[in-house]
Amino acid sequence: MTIKKYQGKTKEEAIALARNELGSDAEIMNIEEKKSGGFLGMGKKSMFEVTAMVDRDIDLSKNNEAPKTANKQVAQEVNPNSAIATYGGRRFEAVADQDIKVTYDNSQSVSNDADLEETKRQFAELSKIFRENENSNEVKTNKAKSQNVSNKQPAVKSATVQNETKSTSEDLSNTSSEEFIEKTTAPKKSNTNHKFVKTLYNTLLDNDVDEKYINQILFDMEKVLKNGNNVNFLISNVYQKMILKMGQPSTISLAKKGPKVVFFIGSTGVGKTTTIAKLASEFKIDKKKKVAFITIDTYRLKAADQLGEYASIMKIPMSVIYEPNELSEKVSNLNDYDLILVDTSGFSHKNNEMRENVVELINGLDEKFEKEVYLVLSATTKYRDLKEIIDSYKEFTDFKMIFTKLDETTNFGNILNCRLYSGNSLSYVTNGQDVPKDIEVVDTQKLVKQLLGGN
Repeated sequence: MTIKKYQGKTKEEAIALARNELGSDAEIMNIEEKKSGGFLGMGKKSMFEVTAMVDRDIDLSKNNEAPKTANKQVAQEVNPNSAIATYGGRRFEAVADQDIKVTYDNSQSVSNDADLEETKRQFAELSKIFRENENSNEVKTNKAKSQNVSNKQPAVKSATVQNETKSTSEDLSNTSSEEFIEKTTAPKKSNTNHKFVKTLYNTLLDNDVDEKYINQILFDMEKVLKNGNNVNFLISNVYQKMILKMGQPSTISLAKKGPKVVFFIGSTGVGKTTTIAKLASEFKIDKKKKVAFITIDTYRLKAADQLGEYASIMKIPMSVIYEPNELSEKVSNLNDYDLILVDTSGFSHKNNEMRENVVELINGLDEKFEKEVYLVLSATTKYRDLKEIIDSYKEFTDFKMIFTKLDETTNFGNILNCRLYSGNSLSYVTNGQDVPKDIEVVDTQKLVKQLLGGN
């Protein structure tokens, strides 16, 4: 595959240059207006830059008629079994740990200037933040460097250097920030990139992203870092890769026939019952579906009463069961409902007796009923504890993750950490106690922007 950029005084001229060199089958991935007189399009002279692609390798060095304005070729390999994310009229297609293939969504106008300008504006905002934070992050990096000197592990560094051509993101999980920055930026050639990596590293670290995953992100960017690209291009690249790592959110889907039974599991106090009420409101009021509640939460004082109050307000039937083997019968009695939300007992993941009770409840449901399981986690919980909770529940069931209490923290790195640690899908987030409004599907673009230092 060959990807290349061309510039012309008009869109048509730039496109013609691309197809003249790459062939008539060249796909136009992006068109962007460039203004040479200032920053981000502020200037007197306008040029149009076209990014084009063909699904074959072309030896451009043999083409003596290649236009002088063409940028350096960037070739990227793509796994055909890749994930897809869309943003600003573009489609970013890649496996999270591989280079990104960018193709244009033909269902939208190529000249969608509003989308292009919004994309440019957001990257410009992030670029400004990175530059403003550069000095303060330089101090933090120097401090980290002095600490790394005293606690250095030569064996790790030696292994990294010896296996440089075979390195993977996992190999770099224990590499210090200073060692990794030195490795992923070309010396002398890209001083700007070196500063960018330092700033990015510290920005993600400040947002509680685990250092192992920061190294993976930078490892994925190694090619573009060493090619000496500008800051806006680097921010765009890391932005796209992090969105792909977040994955496509997975939300409640109804069964084709009969009720969908959805279990909510998690520790005490994370907000399971309130989350259930918010989702019930969405499906009953907004989507006009028949919703029912079942609770087995008889351990916590007045837990059933809390869900009962929501049920009464929304006119939703609620059943209380006292033994896991009662569940299938209760669900059968609600066979004409679309959605049954099951509130389970909140407990410490270290409490084996109560854990087994939930295991029996979920696994004991008659197989004729479709089910989904959602693990509810608090965004304020320490990452070390979150990993233990995830491990505990992964032993007996597959699940999607809901994060609550986003209004009680400003650092959201644990959401990315848990996504990458578990491999399980993200789904919903909650940001307050108000029912029904304080819940939404994970907005991966917004979340990644926040992790990169945006608002």
